[in-house]
Amino acid sequence: MAEIALTGAIALLNAVLPFLQSVYHNNKVSPDINEVKELLKTMRSYLMDTEGREETEGWKDRVQKVRNLAYETEVAIDEFMFDVTGHPHHHRVTIALHNVRHSYADFKPISRLSSQLKDIKAKINSIKSTDPFRDVTSGSNVEKIPPEAYPISRDDHLVGIERRRGKICSLILNNEPRYAVISVFGGAGTGKTTLIHEVYKMVKGNFECCAWVPVPRSPDQLLVEICKNMGPGIDGREMLIRHLQQKRYIFVFDGIWKEDEWNSIESLLPFNDKGSRIIISTRRRNLASHCASPHDYIYDLNMNPLTWEEAWELFYRKAFPSGKFPAGSLVEELSVQIVKRCERLPHAIVAVGKFLSSKPSNIMEFKKVHDSLEFEPGSSVGHTYIKKLFQSYFHLLPNLKSCFLYFCNFPEDHSVTRGRLVRLWIAEGFIEAKAGKTLEQVADEYLDELVQMSLVHVNKWDFDGKVKSCRVYNLVRGFILFKSENDNFYTVVRGAETRLGENIPRRLSLHNCSPCISQTEGFRNIRTFSVFGVDDRLESMAKELFSKFKLLRVLDLENAALQCFPQEVVKLILLRYLNLRNTKIDLIPKSINKLQNLMVLDLRQTFALELPMGILDIPKLLYLLIDCRCRNNATLGVEVSQGIGCLKWLQKLSLIKANNKKGSIVEELGNLIELRKLGITELKNTDGRDFCASIEKMKHLSSLYVESTKEFLDLNYVKKPPQMINSLFLRGRLHNIPEWILSLNGLFKLELRQSQLAKSPLEVLWDLPSLKVLHLHDAYSGEVLEFRAGWFLELRKLVIEQCRWLKCVVIPGLAMPKLQTLTIDKGDSLTMVRIAISTLTRIEETSVPEELIEFLD
Repeated sequence: MAEIALTGAIALLNAVLPFLQSVYHNNKVSPDINEVKELLKTMRSYLMDTEGREETEGWKDRVQKVRNLAYETEVAIDEFMFDVTGHPHHHRVTIALHNVRHSYADFKPISRLSSQLKDIKAKINSIKSTDPFRDVTSGSNVEKIPPEAYPISRDDHLVGIERRRGKICSLILNNEPRYAVISVFGGAGTGKTTLIHEVYKMVKGNFECCAWVPVPRSPDQLLVEICKNMGPGIDGREMLIRHLQQKRYIFVFDGIWKEDEWNSIESLLPFNDKGSRIIISTRRRNLASHCASPHDYIYDLNMNPLTWEEAWELFYRKAFPSGKFPAGSLVEELSVQIVKRCERLPHAIVAVGKFLSSKPSNIMEFKKVHDSLEFEPGSSVGHTYIKKLFQSYFHLLPNLKSCFLYFCNFPEDHSVTRGRLVRLWIAEGFIEAKAGKTLEQVADEYLDELVQMSLVHVNKWDFDGKVKSCRVYNLVRGFILFKSENDNFYTVVRGAETRLGENIPRRLSLHNCSPCISQTEGFRNIRTFSVFGVDDRLESMAKELFSKFKLLRVLDLENAALQCFPQEVVKLILLRYLNLRNTKIDLIPKSINKLQNLMVLDLRQTFALELPMGILDIPKLLYLLIDCRCRNNATLGVEVSQGIGCLKWLQKLSLIKANNKKGSIVEELGNLIELRKLGITELKNTDGRDFCASIEKMKHLSSLYVESTKEFLDLNYVKKPPQMINSLFLRGRLHNIPEWILSLNGLFKLELRQSQLAKSPLEVLWDLPSLKVLHLHDAYSGEVLEFRAGWFLELRKLVIEQCRWLKCVVIPGLAMPKLQTLTIDKGDSLTMVRIAISTLTRIEETSVPEELIEFLD
């Protein structure tokens, strides 16, 4: 939709205004920018209000014109910023000469920008005059989105229903007199409506009054729908409440999206003590929790999907209603692949199965369907499921829509880490600044919202409750590709494809292929370029290719086949994100300081041993992620220059050496007061006092990695530690556990490596209130590690390894009551692990040599 493009253009206009006002005090362009910005805001509001209500050719043409105007605005601003962005200067004479020269040199770009903005205003006014923006009664497009569809299946093909309805039935028929609200939660196509409908038919005879209400988007219509179910004579809220006050009723409200809708329902019904029940369905996890009463009356369909056998049975019944399976193993093989692509989502399986049932059961037809689900998500095969997904999509704000569509950048079945994803979102400009929060914190909220709406699937959770890695389901990704390509949001080129479509791409992602250099005339407008899949041709093409990317903001070459840093990259002066992780580059050019807009630089797992002085001249840098991969795959810190403390906006800095050729840098690290993550290696014993003084100044620090040389780590000088630290890694000899660690009430992960403590660390760490992960690697030089009852009440994961002198580990029954994962390696001396049977049986994942286990009474 065009509102995404408009939001991007408005954000860029907001960003350029302060620059113009600070550098060009008497410029005449700022009023034009403000006027264009307000006009674009009006157009965005109009399009958001009419989305889903109009699908005429005239409306589509209007959307296309508006989108093109938004893109034209972005190009004008980006070209202006490209022309006026200067190079860093340090000496006051060169600064003065630079300012005089640019006061003349910048006259032409400013004049051009002014002319372009006037042209854009004229085009906007032309659209308004030929097709004036009509008044829209609603303030939100979601008001007109139709309610949830009725059950997708009304026949006897209700596979998996009997297994899954048991818990809901027990909550409804448990004879508890107090009213209860049961929330059924699940993503699009998981079968919420079908399951609830079958349960409703089964139990409604036990109630005096019953109603099934697809939730309308209008509060007034909600009352009408409820009263309609009550029969004649019931009209209005007061009459409805009197009618239900003394009755045992069961109501189903299918498809709740917002708390306001639930508040409206609550205001219309009497919550009596007659054993009444309310069932709601929603795609939002947080809303399910909000509505459920008692709070644990939640049934999560995402956690109770169809089994593989049930999914196959459902597909078989729908695709082959005659019950005859066609001969030929290839048809069966393709059927298996189709079911896998549907990822056990009942609605998708039914839609695809029904489509196939009307086609000849031969290899060609099945192959067409299989391929269309991946490459043609807008085809008739996936159309039913896509319509279902539209409901979730329409409820997203423009910034969230951009974040959601961005998943098409990643290949199918590819999980992306939370960190990489949110850094990309930030660099793209999708994240709206909020007072008192970092951009990353806001991005985390966006990701959580997408997860809560079941649009994004979490592959791994961290023990602190954060997403560790995630992806979208295959058919959801198909929908995203469909929308992205239609709206020219992202262009994805896959496999054997080497040519681009008709649209001039704005973002380009290559999956296991190389771009067609002969087709690069449209590359000047590309803002994002990413590569997945190693292709040796990339390096040979780099110079010619990157020279086309004048306005590039994001360059993601993680895992690319690069031996050297591409020199053309330093000319991309609008670049905000540069990822060269896991490439073979070993030298970073001094001229990297030309990248004055760079926010993210990821050089992890490269062969670069040091960073040039030029890094210190990049004022907007937020993330400096570096480490050196040795030939034996060991990871080392990277040497940085004196002056690192001038990067005052840095939020993450890891992994750097504490000392360079000129001496220690630990004292000036105290200037980096915005740091959230710090990783440092080769810390000397003599650095301890200065390092402790520096980290005391980092009030926002949440992750700390410290590695010593072969000397003892001396971290006992911290008096007021940053209370936000939740992850701590210490590698090196310790005389004792520093006392300040015991005051970290939010610490959830602690790893001690090669500490070789003489005294058991358990005796001082046991009472940390939030500790969930404890990793002890060669951390103790004693012979017995004994846990005690009541210790480590929140611990979920325990790893004990390489403790060379350890002979016995004792774990009684009342220690670590929430432990989920236990790993103890045999080591050199270990002869016995004494553990309570109750503890061992409740642990989900155990890796302990069986011959060492001895059960406690």
